[in-house]
Amino acid sequence: MEMLPAFPNQFPYYELLFRHLVSAKTRTWVWKHTGWTLFYTSKSRVVRPVIEAYGNLNLKAYEDTLGCLVGIGYLLPVRPNTRKEIKQLEREFNNNGPVKIYAGPYRYEFKLFHEFEQPIAFSAPRGAVTTFKVPVGVVKKELTRLGISL
Repeated sequence: MEMLPAFPNQFPYYELLFRHLVSAKTRTWVWKHTGWTLFYTSKSRVVRPVIEAYGNLNLKAYEDTLGCLVGIGYLLPVRPNTRKEIKQLEREFNNNGPVKIYAGPYRYEFKLFHEFEQPIAFSAPRGAVTTFKVPVGVVKKELTRLGISL
């Protein structure tokens, strides 16, 4: 069975990425994977402050995307952030509002990314996971619609 890796993030990271409001994600660990990666929206503790800080995020989107695959992106090789990039990410995420982030040392940047037409419900492994695998059949229809062949 063919599988695709999924990268979980709390809402609204992918929403901000799709709107070009953030340029990358950071982590404290390095993932050796590059290539097509599914976007999975997990539960979040920062929803209200982020929605308020950015002013144009839809709470219904939050409710509809928890525990869902919401898109796909082409992950570039993970590398350390430069000081300039850390400052840029802090500006992007802080948005002069109540949201404070820790810009981790490693940069997760996607060359191409696409939002799915509709979120696809999927049960991720329980507990704190960094990444997980999803059968391609779960997202095949969206991949076809987007013209992505693996």
